[in-house]
Amino acid sequence: MKKVKLLALIAALLTASLLFVFLNSLSNHKEIEKIGVLVAAKDIPTDTPITKDMIKLSQVHKEAILTKAILDTSLVLGKVAKSEITAGEQILSSKLIMAGDAKGTNLSYILKPGMRAITIAVDGVSGVGYMIKPGNHVDIIAQYNQQETAFTKLIVQDVSVLAVDSMLTSKESLGEKDNPYSTITLQVTPEQVMELSFYEYTGRLCATLRSPLDNKMANLPTKQL
Repeated sequence: MKKVKLLALIAALLTASLLFVFLNSLSNHKEIEKIGVLVAAKDIPTDTPITKDMIKLSQVHKEAILTKAILDTSLVLGKVAKSEITAGEQILSSKLIMAGDAKGTNLSYILKPGMRAITIAVDGVSGVGYMIKPGNHVDIIAQYNQQETAFTKLIVQDVSVLAVDSMLTSKESLGEKDNPYSTITLQVTPEQVMELSFYEYTGRLCATLRSPLDNKMANLPTKQL
């Protein structure tokens, strides 16, 4: 009987000792660091501008933060969701784009709000000897010569070249030499779309390259025969 009591006492002391060690380790254990990360407050559909009510700050364990997760609200507001973001999902920079960003890889996102993209045909002469690059600014001249009527008119000034053929950036050029192309895509207003379409249909369009340091508008009379 005494041996049983002794064993029970030893077991109790051992249990108490282990419990003490366990509790002590808990008290000394550092809490896992948490960081505020922006997450979607609700489902955000594709091509939706991000507003303040769509996001919230959530405390997430440091180890659970995804690569490219955004912590600063200013880096999110006003940008557009390139793909759907579900409620509770961390906001990633790879899923956002700024509308009108010239560094984009999708023409629809490169366009500034309210503007339009139109493609016109050019050749070695009307395309400035194949030296126009994406990002350049050009003026467009309309040339008309039909039924004893001929004129040259400056119809569009200082518009941005979005693409040359299908190239959206100068880095896509095939080597150092100027490569032939047959079209340039311009960023213009809806009214300028109508002007360009009309004169390309009735005559011929010619691009002239502008200096990147020159944004002055010229007031030139129409030349007519």
